[in-house]
Amino acid sequence: MSPAPAPTPASTFTPLSLLSLPDKPALVDAFVGKDISALRTPALIVDRTRFRQNCERVTSQAEKRGMRFRAHVKTHKTAEGTRMQVQAAGGVRALIASTMPEVWQIILSGLVAEGLVDDILYSMPLAASRLEDINDAQSKCGDKAVIRLMVDHPEQIAALDAFSRRTGRKQRWSVFMKVDGGGRRAGVPPQSEQMRDNIKAALASDHVDIYGFYSHFGQSYASKSLSKASEYLSGEVECVNSAAKVARDLGATHPFVLSVGATPTAHAATQGAGISEGLEGELELHAGCYCMNDCQQMATSLVPPSDVSISILSTVVSVYPHRSEAMCDAGALAVSKDTGPLPGYGRVVSPPHATTWDLGRISQEHGTLVHRPGESDVGEIHVGELVRIVPQHACLACAAFPWFYVVDDGDTTVKDVWVPWKGW
Repeated sequence: MSPAPAPTPASTFTPLSLLSLPDKPALVDAFVGKDISALRTPALIVDRTRFRQNCERVTSQAEKRGMRFRAHVKTHKTAEGTRMQVQAAGGVRALIASTMPEVWQIILSGLVAEGLVDDILYSMPLAASRLEDINDAQSKCGDKAVIRLMVDHPEQIAALDAFSRRTGRKQRWSVFMKVDGGGRRAGVPPQSEQMRDNIKAALASDHVDIYGFYSHFGQSYASKSLSKASEYLSGEVECVNSAAKVARDLGATHPFVLSVGATPTAHAATQGAGISEGLEGELELHAGCYCMNDCQQMATSLVPPSDVSISILSTVVSVYPHRSEAMCDAGALAVSKDTGPLPGYGRVVSPPHATTWDLGRISQEHGTLVHRPGESDVGEIHVGELVRIVPQHACLACAAFPWFYVVDDGDTTVKDVWVPWKGW
C-alpha cells in the first residue's frame, strides 16, 4: 500500500517589512565620491557603464530578431539594475524573480506603477506555503501587472485550486509549465507521463490557465563556441515546443508562450543562431547573468572580458615567493565555491601587471592567488596591493555582499551604492 501523501503545509504570510536592508542614503553619503582604494575589502564593484551596455546589447538584438525578452533579476537583485534591464533598448515589460522579496521589491520600485513592468514570473516551482504572499503581491499590483507562477506537478495545481476555493479568489492563476530538457533540475521531460498529468490537471482546473512552457538549459554553460551554444538553443526550443504539442493533443487551443534561455543560449539567439520553425506558440527569450557576466560566461567564448561588469576588490595580505603564491582577503564567502571551465575560483583582471594570476584556492575568509596555468610572463604582486577578481559565478558572488559599489566606464570613483534584496 502506498503511503498517504504528506499534508499540504499551511500558507504563511511573511510581511516584507520584517526583512530589513542597509540604508541606501547613508551608504551614498559615506562612500560616493571616494576612490575604491579607500574601501574596506572584500568589496563588490559594479561597472555601471558595462552593465547598461550589456542590457542594451542583448535586449536590442532580441528585438531585432522579433523575439520577446524576459529579464531575470536574480543575479544582482537591485532596484537600480532592474530599472536598467527594463529600460534597455525598446523596453522590457516582463521580468523573472526567484524569491518573494524580489517580487515585492519589483513592485515597490515603482516599475509596475509607472507602467514599465506588467508581467512578473515567480520562477520557483510553486510551494503552497507561498500562496498568501503571492496573492497579497498580486493584490498590490491590481490590474497593472500579473504575477505568473511555475508548476511541474499536479499537486501544485491542486493547491492553487484549493486556495482559490478557500479564499474566493476570482482571478485565474497564470502558469508556466516547467520543462526539463536534460539538466535534471526543476521540470519534467516534455513527453513524459507526468507532463501529460500536469497539463491535464491545468486544463481541468476552474482556476488555472496555462500561459506557456518554460525551460532553462543550464547545460549550455558547457558551450565553448557560438555553434555549440546554438545547438543547445535549438534543443531547448524543440523541448518546449514538444511539450506544447502534447498540450495541443490534449485539447488546448489557446496560444502559448515558449520561453527558453540561459545566458549562453541567449547570446546564441541574439548573435544569429537559427530558431526552429513550426512552433506551437510565440518564442520568448529569457536570461539573467547577461547584465554582469563572469568567468563561466567568458569560458563559453561568447563573452569577452570587456563585457564583464562585476569584480571583487580584494587586498593582498601576504606573499609567498618560495611557492609563487599570495594570499588575499576574498574567500568562499566573497566569491562562492562555484567553479567552471576556467581554472580556479576567479580571475584577476586588475591591476594590469597582475592579470596572469588566478584565485586558485579558497577558505572561508581568504583566498590563495596562484600563477595562471600556461602563463610564463607573471608579474609580481605585493603585500597591501589591491586586486580586482572576476568571480566564476556572478549570481552567488552578489549574494555574498550587503551592498555594491558602483563605478562608471573604468573609472575608480564610487558613483552610487546599490543595496541588493535579501531573504526568501
